[in-house]
Amino acid sequence: MPPRYKVLILGQGRIASAVNYYLKKSSPSWVVSNLSFEQEAANADVLIGALAGPLGEKGLSLALKYKVDLIDISDIDPPFYLRRKKEIERRGITVVPGCGFSPGLVNFILGRELSRSEGIKEIEIKAGSLSPRKLFFPFLWCFEDLVLEHQIPSWQGYLGEKKKFPSFAGYKKERFFGIAAESYYCASGFENVLDKAKVQNFSCRVVRPLGFREFFGFLKNEGFLNKENQPFTKKVVEANAEDNVTLAQINIRAKSGMVRWMLKAFSKKNEALNSMQKITAVVPAAMAGFLISGRIKKPGLLFMEDIGRDETVFKSLLSGIKNVVAARRSIGG
Repeated sequence: MPPRYKVLILGQGRIASAVNYYLKKSSPSWVVSNLSFEQEAANADVLIGALAGPLGEKGLSLALKYKVDLIDISDIDPPFYLRRKKEIERRGITVVPGCGFSPGLVNFILGRELSRSEGIKEIEIKAGSLSPRKLFFPFLWCFEDLVLEHQIPSWQGYLGEKKKFPSFAGYKKERFFGIAAESYYCASGFENVLDKAKVQNFSCRVVRPLGFREFFGFLKNEGFLNKENQPFTKKVVEANAEDNVTLAQINIRAKSGMVRWMLKAFSKKNEALNSMQKITAVVPAAMAGFLISGRIKKPGLLFMEDIGRDETVFKSLLSGIKNVVAARRSIGG
């Protein structure tokens, strides 16, 4: 009989429920549950953090207190973890931050490309969710984090220097899979990669349906995004479902030419999981398997771009999620 490993999920939202689903599907012998009270963490083999906003910091606190490995999807920037790097090492645990979609899977792929491509000059990331239905704006993940993301500045790399841009800067129209879209610079969680890559230009753009900027502006100007009104607004914008796709396009310009990755997950409107839940949750579920099996042995702070440098782990993870996420690499263009 296989060992009864225990994985605890911090959070009760959409992504947390999807992580629960994929863990039980991939590892039916494991004990998988959502954390009910803090002391439970003491008996866990792995914690998976899926908490909104500032609450996300609780995951690392519990991991350190109870000496439990942590896989974190919570929307917390790399400096938070880097400040506690030595403490993580002293406790002898493994902490994998930003282990979702973007940041997460995108960082993982960037790490692999940075390890095998010479003379990378430019990296451009475009990621987000769309719907084939015109003027339908899918709110597929944590509403509170999405609202915050569109109201704070971002750091981008331009001519070898980090530059700060306001939200919605760099607006341009796009088209993906025949769907009209728009993109703009966003706060990304890629600041750590930006520091490591040492490239001339590095940009991260969020992809939204055409018209989203105006829709978001309307919600903000009319007070629907004020803290006291957010529960009502969240209920309204999440009430209806349509077919949806979550995608990432990663463009890497190196000395040898252009490398492009396209990632995609799709959901029909009547599916239990939307496309953002799928592409985000399947990654930490797979990573939990790597930690528990010992395929990732090094304790300490491991960012996804660092893990992606390992060719064996890289191929294994992409193979393990291929029924959920379509990933295609092309050269040139």
